[in-house]
Amino acid sequence: MADPKNPQQQDDQPVNLHGVIAQQNDLLQKLHATFGAEEEEERQRRLVKLFLRGASLIALAVSGLIGSWELGAYLKESWEIDQLAKGYAKVGVELYYEENNADVARKFLGKALELAPDDADYLYLDAYIDGMAAVRDLFNLDRPYNADELNAAHEALAKSVLLENQQPDSAEPYILRGQIYAALKDHGRARDVLLKAVRFDPKNDFALMRLGVVEYNAGNTDSATSYMEKALALNPGSKWAHLWNGVMASDAGKTDQAMAHFDNALAVDPRFDLAHYNIAWTYLGQKPKAYDKAEAAFRKALALNPNYKQAFYGLGMVFGYQNEYQVAREYLTKALDLDAQFLTALKWRGIVNEELGNLDEALVDFSAAISIDPAQADLYIRRSRALTKGEKFTDALADLQFAKRFDPKNERIELYLSRIYTKLGQAEAAMDSVNNALKLRTGYAEALAHRATLHLANSAPDKAVADYQTAIDNTSYRQDRFYLKIGKIRTTQKAFDLAVVALRKAREINPANAAAWKAETNALLELGEKGGAANALEQYVRLRPNDPDIKKLKSRL
Repeated sequence: MADPKNPQQQDDQPVNLHGVIAQQNDLLQKLHATFGAEEEEERQRRLVKLFLRGASLIALAVSGLIGSWELGAYLKESWEIDQLAKGYAKVGVELYYEENNADVARKFLGKALELAPDDADYLYLDAYIDGMAAVRDLFNLDRPYNADELNAAHEALAKSVLLENQQPDSAEPYILRGQIYAALKDHGRARDVLLKAVRFDPKNDFALMRLGVVEYNAGNTDSATSYMEKALALNPGSKWAHLWNGVMASDAGKTDQAMAHFDNALAVDPRFDLAHYNIAWTYLGQKPKAYDKAEAAFRKALALNPNYKQAFYGLGMVFGYQNEYQVAREYLTKALDLDAQFLTALKWRGIVNEELGNLDEALVDFSAAISIDPAQADLYIRRSRALTKGEKFTDALADLQFAKRFDPKNERIELYLSRIYTKLGQAEAAMDSVNNALKLRTGYAEALAHRATLHLANSAPDKAVADYQTAIDNTSYRQDRFYLKIGKIRTTQKAFDLAVVALRKAREINPANAAAWKAETNALLELGEKGGAANALEQYVRLRPNDPDIKKLKSRL
């Protein structure tokens, strides 16, 4: 055995070759087992399998990452759509409740439903506002409902049932139904349904306010006031409750209170067109009428709502009351351009056309109004007046007799009959009819004035003066025309001092009454008061500069 410390030393033992060869063979077998061709192929197959498994895991990981991104993007997009839909719905609801603009509110809710067509809340709001819009259209009508409008009312009722099925414990379906019944003037059912709404939602100030309106329209003013107070206690910013308090005060002749309520409504919403509109009518209800303030208020309402047909009608009335008929006609036409079926505007344009002497146009307007509401007696009475002025007495009498069927106790029918009989020379029938008118309405100024003309025809001037004076005592409308008649009668009686007193009252009431200035000039000349006559004539010349009588009057001066 060699010394490990001396590697050069040789081992004395002989070498075993067989063992060495066996060891070599084992080593070769191990090398072949590890590095042989088949084994190499198997190892490669395992490596490929391992690589594929790893690649699959990596692919799955990458796919997961990509899928998560797509899911996140989808969720983000859905959230954005949901928020956009909510925004549209919120704007729609605010437009309806704050601005009372159902048309634009429905457009915004329509956009919300385009983004979220299956959203139950949006479907509910859309049905509610759509139904309330149909109710608003019914409330704004001044004529009988046609078939389409009644169908709209029934559809709105059906929507209220649908809403009730969706949310049986909500107040809105009952508010909608109550509004429909109110528009149809079924006050009892409107009250019952709105009370049910309040039971479901005792703090719903809108339902309480609508209950107040129903009670007011039913003639229960105290109950209406109580409901308005409850609504305001819950919501001091209820512009609708303030508005209706103003309407009730205005109707009661309490102008200052009405204006205070309207101011409260405008403090809540300065763009509240209905408040400006009602302020205008309150000014027109004053004595004397505040025409300039009423005109300004109507114009404010139109600035806020250019399609406010009632405001155009109101402006027509402002100028009509002041005998500015041409201007009045223009505004009434604007109202009718917005709604050709606007019955009240159509009737009053007929009246204005008659005052302007446009009898054919007046007859067209009255006939169109009658076609809209054939059961309204006043339309036949108005048309008969225009027919009488056009000397179509047979047609005029037919209209009056037909009107009498609808309204047998109408004093104007008797007055107009008297006028026709007067035109036809039937003095006795004329006196009987005018006396019937005065039995139906004591102090009826127009009938008194007409009877005065009959007294003059019967040579009873003092009776005529008495009737004119009674007419003045019973009306504030155009009193100057009656004073002018008295002045002329006194002039005929040569009671020139009494004539001057009456004529001066006439032109004090209406400085534009040219006939009063001219008659006063003549009366003062008869009294020898040339200074006063010269002054009266000067005023007359300003009003009627082309009158050929001016030269004669100047020559007398």
